[in-house]
Amino acid sequence: MQGREQSFLSHIAKVLGRDKPLTSAPNRDEVGPPVFWKEQKFDINQPLEFFKTNLENLTGKVYIARDDQDAGQQIRVWLEELEAKRVIMWDHEELKQIVHLEDTNIKLDYWSPDRSQKDLITAAEQADVGITWVDYAIGYTGTLALFSSPTQGRSVSLLPTVHIAVFRKDNLVPTMSTVMENLMERRSTQKVPAAIDFITGPSRTSDIEMDLSIGVHGPVKVWTIVIEQSGNVQHHNGMKEELPLEKDEVLYT
Repeated sequence: MQGREQSFLSHIAKVLGRDKPLTSAPNRDEVGPPVFWKEQKFDINQPLEFFKTNLENLTGKVYIARDDQDAGQQIRVWLEELEAKRVIMWDHEELKQIVHLEDTNIKLDYWSPDRSQKDLITAAEQADVGITWVDYAIGYTGTLALFSSPTQGRSVSLLPTVHIAVFRKDNLVPTMSTVMENLMERRSTQKVPAAIDFITGPSRTSDIEMDLSIGVHGPVKVWTIVIEQSGNVQHHNGMKEELPLEKDEVLYT
């Protein structure tokens, strides 16, 4: 082993309280999440408190809406604050019941398979704001989980300057494990989305001279609305029941 590698490994071993680097892998008493993690208990309101605190610590905004009408009004307030001229939104039934911009001068585009992918990506690039629905929100990390489909393109949450994400409190879970369990169930029934995005705050990077830059690889702002009122989505053992994807569904950008 070369001197530098040996020196590096020796330093790691010392930090871990060992006299020298191991020459074989140690025995593992546990595989997967530790027992204490699996046995965590959460009060029903804790995930929301975690989510709000964690996302706002990352410069995000979280608005708690009483119902759909309150959520729709807050979206209009934010769009006015942003002086938005163009918006692109998922062609999602619950979003379409909440977002109404007919009486404004804002141009609203929907991500729809009826339009060419080139036109949709151009619309997303030119939009000031992208609005999506959230499949799961993860309280422990302030993360949004978005599942793609022909009407739910990734570009809507990636290309506009601002991303507004909407979900019901029912869609909020404490940890990533619930989402992964759902995806494992989907794998056995061939209902896995073509793409899954986990979004934790605005895009940020410190690659260049360790200088933190926001919005280099995605939106500058990530604002969310949590609707306290329950929706019509049915749950089974904590998992949402959703329609299967079409057999010919491909990756939508």
